Amino acid sequence: MKNSLFFVLTAVLLSVTVHAQKAPAMIDLPENQRIMGHYNSDAISTEGAKLNVIGKNSIGTILESEEIDIFNGGKILAFRVGLAESTPVTKVFVVPIAAGGAYGSMISWSCNVNEIGWNVVTLPSPYQLDVPEGGRLLIGFEYEQTATNNPLALVQEGDIYDTYYYKKARWATAGLKSKGNLCLQCIVEKDHFPEVLIKSYGLESIEFVQKGDELPFSFYVKNRGTKALDTGSLTFDVNIDDQKMATVSNPVVIEPDSIVMIQDVLQTDDLASGSHELIVDNAVVDGEVLDYVYPMTVTFMQHSGSYPRQKHLVEQFTSTYCTYCPLGNSMLTILKGLRDDIIWVGVHGDLNGGIDPFTTIQGDSIMSFEGSSSYPSGSFDRATGWDSNLSIVNGLGYYEEYHQQIAEELSLFFEAVTQHNPTFATIEINPEVNLETREAVITVSGEMSPDFDALLGDDNKLTVYLTEDSLVARQVNNGTWVNKYVHNGVFRCALGSVKGVDFNRVGDGYSNEFRVTLPDNWIIPNMNVVAFISRPLENHVYTDMLLNNAESVRLYNKTGGVEEILSEGDVVPVEFYDVMGRKLDAPRQGINIVRMSNGTAKKVLIK
Repeated sequence: MKNSLFFVLTAVLLSVTVHAQKAPAMIDLPENQRIMGHYNSDAISTEGAKLNVIGKNSIGTILESEEIDIFNGGKILAFRVGLAESTPVTKVFVVPIAAGGAYGSMISWSCNVNEIGWNVVTLPSPYQLDVPEGGRLLIGFEYEQTATNNPLALVQEGDIYDTYYYKKARWATAGLKSKGNLCLQCIVEKDHFPEVLIKSYGLESIEFVQKGDELPFSFYVKNRGTKALDTGSLTFDVNIDDQKMATVSNPVVIEPDSIVMIQDVLQTDDLASGSHELIVDNAVVDGEVLDYVYPMTVTFMQHSGSYPRQKHLVEQFTSTYCTYCPLGNSMLTILKGLRDDIIWVGVHGDLNGGIDPFTTIQGDSIMSFEGSSSYPSGSFDRATGWDSNLSIVNGLGYYEEYHQQIAEELSLFFEAVTQHNPTFATIEINPEVNLETREAVITVSGEMSPDFDALLGDDNKLTVYLTEDSLVARQVNNGTWVNKYVHNGVFRCALGSVKGVDFNRVGDGYSNEFRVTLPDNWIIPNMNVVAFISRPLENHVYTDMLLNNAESVRLYNKTGGVEEILSEGDVVPVEFYDVMGRKLDAPRQGINIVRMSNGTAKKVLIK
């Protein structure tokens, strides 16, 4: 099962009005000449960037095969080098890259330009473009970098690609992709550029659709030919599995070098529950099939109905020896204040030879299986797509001034998880504890959709954690040890296995029972039961561990817990404090000052 939240962007994308993206004014060229690059307008930045390597630097960008194909057989006549600040540019060059990734020899031409804006470097003899199938081409220039100048021009124009620089006998990414494409282009001359040449890409839809609802989809078309495509002259077939469902066409004229988005919706009433393929293929222009346009495919899931989501799970990876981990605690505290559906589990580990008192073998296994390699970090519903589409674990060591912003972004992320990932099973937790023997029997049960296996896979697991609040231990915080730091939601153990257990199917649902004897040093009133349903943890495929639902209750809820013992009719405990007057998240071992709902206070000893 796919686990990435790319569909967060899809939801926004599908609400955009269809429009053509016209490129800004371009350099005036003869009909047999065109701009080759990641974009082909005259757009250039006035704010520059720089490398941290002083002296002469070779910098460039890599043109992909599909960007080169229309120019193959032509000749590079000149380079266009864009500068945001004046600096000597002493060389332009090309480096061929074979289909297998091997870099060829650099072919360079000396020059001497330094003007702010576009600099045209005409080659003494044209460079013949004869790039083999699957090959790429690195184009670049050599310039002078000082400690203070910012000469590199980059713009948010076209599809954005990495910028590279030559370092230690290899080409490395310069870390400038967020600023846009490097302002570097070639002028290519060719006897004949095709009138019709399109590129279709970026097919997106939603991952789950309920029976009877419409399935939205969208994709992009770029006109790379010399002829404008009239409204409706370009058509595509839209299929679900092997059945043609609709034909779509361009809603506006597509000028040369322009991009349009095509979008529509499909009916799904007659589809069976489970996985289906949405396929867009058979591109036709004015009755002629374009055999070079390949099918685009995405997978979606049809379902007959779902349950409300109960809670979201944050698995925080932390250590008492991690000097930046309190930053993660601060941010997650803000997140819990924003939402009442967050389960926060703190999985502790050792660091730099320091032995964390809450480290467990099971906790180490969880971190290993989820791919955690640093503190502070965490996973959020074990979903990709918040900070990375390749990993479910993301760093949490943000400066304090960003905590509110990050917490709000995570809250929106969880909203997206809820919106785009329907829940197909419920979770009810019923714990019972014998206070004398300290034996606990925990029953986790719930209803299951008839579509559960078809949609989520029959290898889904039920996982149950025990956690404990109000644990006091020293914690290093920004280089200083805090001796009585309070740790909440501390992972104590997983019942059955950290990988989860199979569901014990009962009728239209499931019911699993877990038994455990609680160690003497675990304070029962401070403990929680966390249960969640997820894709298997053991597969090490970090994009396939998504949670479908989660729930948490106090371990001591059903058996006369502290709150229940102290309650007197309608008068119930509302807040707990220690003897120093510090507010507690939950009652803990020792003397507690309890404020009751009628305004009175009690001093209670919890053993």
